[in-house]
Amino acid sequence: MSIGSKLCTLATTLTFVFLMPQSASAIGTAAIDGNEVLDRCKTYIRTIDNAQAVSQSDYVDGGFCVGYVTGVIDDHFMWQVNEGSPTDPTKHFCMPDGATPGQAVRVVVKWLEDHPARLHERAIGLVLSALRESFTCRR
Repeated sequence: MSIGSKLCTLATTLTFVFLMPQSASAIGTAAIDGNEVLDRCKTYIRTIDNAQAVSQSDYVDGGFCVGYVTGVIDDHFMWQVNEGSPTDPTKHFCMPDGATPGQAVRVVVKWLEDHPARLHERAIGLVLSALRESFTCRR
């Protein structure tokens, strides 16, 4: 390997290393909104309902959606377990036994479609609202 090649590789590596923290912090502060989740979750539903071939980007968008929704559910469950009032319906939702990730995604899509004026809000709050209204805890 020539010195020029080594310098080029080193420069590329250093550029990546120095830019990575800035990119990571930008991702952390740039929260996704309801519009993005609705779009990707509608793709997920089309993908699982459609017997025809779908594009690779549809699989990526659908995977993002189901991963996001189940991530919110899992994170909320851990918070709920560690809190003193785990069935307070003003704060929590309670997933019924046998509920599937696909069912949760459908609930979120329906709720988002029913609340279009809120789609500019952060997705996590909207997903929590959808699940809270749809899967109310019983005291």
